[in-house]
Amino acid sequence: MQIVRGKKLEKAADGEFRQLAQESSRVVVDVGTGDARASYRIAKENPDWLVVGVDPAWQRMTQTSIRSRRKPAKGGVPNLLLVNSSIESAPEELTGAADELLVLMPWGKLLHGLVRGDEDIWTGLRTVAKPGAPLTATVGTSIWREPVPRDIQGLPELTDAYVQDVLTAKALAAGWRITGFRLTPAEEAAAVSSSWARRLDAASTEVIATLTAVTAEPEE
Repeated sequence: MQIVRGKKLEKAADGEFRQLAQESSRVVVDVGTGDARASYRIAKENPDWLVVGVDPAWQRMTQTSIRSRRKPAKGGVPNLLLVNSSIESAPEELTGAADELLVLMPWGKLLHGLVRGDEDIWTGLRTVAKPGAPLTATVGTSIWREPVPRDIQGLPELTDAYVQDVLTAKALAAGWRITGFRLTPAEEAAAVSSSWARRLDAASTEVIATLTAVTAEPEE
């Protein structure tokens, strides 16, 4: 397992993750954590949890890592672990470790795979989840409004009908049962655990799509 320690990427010590998980009341995995500010906030608010931020672009996590390694009185959070990995190739230590998974405002391959129901993304999420673990995913719907970013062109929009008609079956095939879908207006965005979402002002027309799911046995 490759983890971010300050400005460096290092190999975790043998048994390091297992010990941290055993000492915690809950393991939350924030997939595609980006700058890891949301992971940091969750860890700080829940000191008895182990919060694991996972992202393949480890350089973006360094500033949060530096902050998290300070003394607790100066903002340090020893219960935050930042892992350099994509979810489809997550390290073995994370297999079956997560009591809860978050995918907050994803981009790139993670966004596309989540929305399309790609097997590698949804199976990767299932691989790190404990039985019965919940998943919460949020996506800003403005990406489907003109002018649509080039990377998003052709990506199906997350709507209630699309979730029911397409995504539900794909998620179930990967071991997830979708339990809910809702659209949240911008003025309620502060409730979303994402530093990006918190930057939306009250005048924003952004609407956030929230998808929830729980692990399930794949259909035969």
